[in-house]
Amino acid sequence: ARRRSRFGDYDIVTPLARGGMGGVYLAVHAWTGERVALKVLDSQYAGHPEVVERLLAEHALASRTRHPGVLDIRGAYWTDDRVPYLVMEYLAGETLGAIADRAPIDLPSIIAICARAAAAVAALHAAGVIHCDIKHDNLFVLDQHLDQCLDGWPRIKVIDFGVSRLVDEPPRADPSVAGTPWCIAPEQWRGKPCPASDVYGLGCLLYDLTTGHPPFDGSLPELMAAHLERRPSRPSWVRPMPIALERLILRSLAKRPGDRPTMHDVAVALDALADGGSMRRAG
Repeated sequence: ARRRSRFGDYDIVTPLARGGMGGVYLAVHAWTGERVALKVLDSQYAGHPEVVERLLAEHALASRTRHPGVLDIRGAYWTDDRVPYLVMEYLAGETLGAIADRAPIDLPSIIAICARAAAAVAALHAAGVIHCDIKHDNLFVLDQHLDQCLDGWPRIKVIDFGVSRLVDEPPRADPSVAGTPWCIAPEQWRGKPCPASDVYGLGCLLYDLTTGHPPFDGSLPELMAAHLERRPSRPSWVRPMPIALERLILRSLAKRPGDRPTMHDVAVALDALADGGSMRRAG
């Protein structure tokens, strides 16, 4: 993409982000001036069928639902020299990870952001899609200032479907675990993700945002063992919080998928807290 400035009817303006096998660029439509984001695979990977398949699958998976909290991937295309790329809506703002890196986020904003994320992922689950990588950097906050949002709630988009899969998808031949180690559910470590794995990931995210650290830490083998076997300490020992929030976090981190709430139930519970539900403190 560095050598090419035109993709279909879109002209590249500037790079937005880099990944291991490609980049994301701000682009404008040559005739309408509409701004979009293009996700372009580096040309050296265009000949790798499995890499190309994963990129094209992002469009197929994200487009199974239309929800205001899910990134709109409008199409998957090829250049004349067979480099695949995605046309996505352009998002103005920054990732939740970038915001959290600057300073701790207040509890009402954490609850509001995660409530909206849960509602969006619940819509994905209803469409038969498991995200498989719910974390700070895959939640995009559309308003840079959390106190200047419509109705007081930060608007978010769930992004990056690079490791997502269908609920009924058969196990892959590749035995590697897809996801981010600090928030991978026990069954996901075993290569068997399910919708409840996303609930676990959101539980890890809530734990990290509220306490300042993930539920477990350490080397890769230590992380795997902890997620499979250890119980996390109570987050209220680090930060006072509503009892209902702590219970929700710990239920979401249950070892057995069937012991976790559904993502819809998580969204409803966070919604209630965000709208001024019981704020009795735990701890």
